Amino acid sequence: MLLMKKRIWVICILLLMGSVNLCRAQELDTSAAEATNFDVQIATNNMQDLKNNLDGVIQQLYTLDEKERGTGNVISDKYRATRKEIVNVIQTINQTTDTISEQLQKIATYKKLMIVTYKDIQASRSGMVDTKQYIEDFSNFIYKLDNKLYNEDTNTIDEIKLLVNSDNIPRTLANDTLVQSMILQLNDLMSNFKENEQVQLETIKKLNELKSRTKDAIEEYQNEIEKLQQKKNYLLQFMKLYQNDKTQRQLSINNFFESTKGVYDKTVELIKDIKKWVYKTDFDMEKKLTLLNNLENDNEAYPLAWPIYPIENIQTYFGDMNFQKEYGVPHIGIQVQATQGTPVYAARNGIVYFVADNDEIGINRAMIVHTDGYVTIYQYLNKTVIKPGDIVRRGQLIGYSWWEPGTRGAGFISKWANLTFEIFKDGIAMDPFEILDASIVKNKEVLPDGYQIKYLRDKYVRAIDITDLQLMTGATLAKRESQFLTRYGVGIYKQVAFREDVVKDTNIDKDMVICIAFAESTLGKYLSTNANIGNVGNNDRGDRVPFYSAYAGARAIPLTLNNAFLWAYHTINQLSRYGNKDGKIYASSPINWQTNVLKCLSQIKGYYIPEDFPFRTWPNPNIDNPTPETITYGETLSQ
Repeated sequence: MLLMKKRIWVICILLLMGSVNLCRAQELDTSAAEATNFDVQIATNNMQDLKNNLDGVIQQLYTLDEKERGTGNVISDKYRATRKEIVNVIQTINQTTDTISEQLQKIATYKKLMIVTYKDIQASRSGMVDTKQYIEDFSNFIYKLDNKLYNEDTNTIDEIKLLVNSDNIPRTLANDTLVQSMILQLNDLMSNFKENEQVQLETIKKLNELKSRTKDAIEEYQNEIEKLQQKKNYLLQFMKLYQNDKTQRQLSINNFFESTKGVYDKTVELIKDIKKWVYKTDFDMEKKLTLLNNLENDNEAYPLAWPIYPIENIQTYFGDMNFQKEYGVPHIGIQVQATQGTPVYAARNGIVYFVADNDEIGINRAMIVHTDGYVTIYQYLNKTVIKPGDIVRRGQLIGYSWWEPGTRGAGFISKWANLTFEIFKDGIAMDPFEILDASIVKNKEVLPDGYQIKYLRDKYVRAIDITDLQLMTGATLAKRESQFLTRYGVGIYKQVAFREDVVKDTNIDKDMVICIAFAESTLGKYLSTNANIGNVGNNDRGDRVPFYSAYAGARAIPLTLNNAFLWAYHTINQLSRYGNKDGKIYASSPINWQTNVLKCLSQIKGYYIPEDFPFRTWPNPNIDNPTPETITYGETLSQ
């Protein structure tokens, strides 16, 4: 009986200490320093400065109006049309400043709530620590009292202890009832402690949610303020052009203000030359073509991949007659809705033939030449990370989308957030939906009837069947991530903040790392320690390599994807023996690993993820020279 009681008390104390340590571990992810260091007042002042600059631009525009009218008090149609676009930009700037003001108010509110919540956690923790010490002292007292007469080894009354306590035997023997009463009180204390711990964990969860909201609001503010700055710069460029005399002004406008028809004409001219094998480049195109042909084949189900994800809405389809009526040229591609800064990827192995990427008033775009007569064009790029002559692989990041008129890369003719994607085959413009996997579209209901049929056909001919998969129901990616981690994660692995730390300073999609961990834990054969995630615990020789912290085990995944063996791969199927028959790989499982990753990603992203889904969100930090620190374990890590 005594040993049993002793075990109960020891277990209680261990559980108690474990609970406090759990709270302490949780606190590591609740640091609000990064968010609270954001100075709302400085941000407000900066925004006001930009707005004041805009007032100056508007005044300059009035001055230019008077100059344009001249003595005849007449404004030319060309000036009137251009001025209309400028006024539209000014209106969107005013809308942006209103949006920024709302964001700054949110950030200020979140910061105040974070500080209050953090203080609540500290006060709660202080009380729990005091209670923990009291319970430990109380448990120790009960144990010593109950151990006065019993022999620990035999669980019988010890004669020596009995002799020592002979003067108080009746009172001492009565202590069994006293001890039982005290144990009941200890149980009450433990119960209260657990309730307080649960309250504290809920408070920590609230703090983490506030931190996440604040982080999102700050990122949104930074995007909006950058957009505002770009629009202001465009307007200043416009004003500078119109300060010239009319002859110089017209020449400048022709050079900098690209029309839809102008871009179309330049595209058609380049395509005609490429079809005749006439290459107007500063690099040796023939040499590049030889290198391209030496690359291993894509070995894909579709000749081209989507350049952007997710595909939520197609704003303008191939051959749209309204577009042709408005701009006077046929619409030879599709316009895909895209939020600002969305990564854009190469649709196939190819050679970067042409890039327009500058800060002037124009439309930034890229053209890539592929094998088999294919050429792809990507328009309205805010920024590119490639240059003419580069050889790119399918799924490799080439730039980022942008959108609003007056922002970098969008010119003054972009009317909404989009990436315009065009495909040519042997010099002829092709409807991308005839070539691409239509089942990638997030919701087939947004497609016209004819495209819905292709959606269903593509969905049911996939090499890997995920058509019966139940997707997460959250309305946003962040909610679906949290929902998935809550359902499948364990301990610290459930926390989105932990997952963000794991991929910090790498270029790997956070959800990709979550799903590799999920896939390997599902296979579940090579876990070396409780802190290790999946098969990253195997090195090149097949040795099991344990990780002694959760962070180290999870961090090994993105670092491995950037190492000297895998840094040049960009899509999921390039990592496994399923889609990569001869090259270096991450997972040698012919299909199971990849199936698990695809199912997991589809659940989180909210649509059917293709086998050639790109997992890099910005350029590989080790692309030029993978360092020994990034050579984590080698080429074949999973079994």
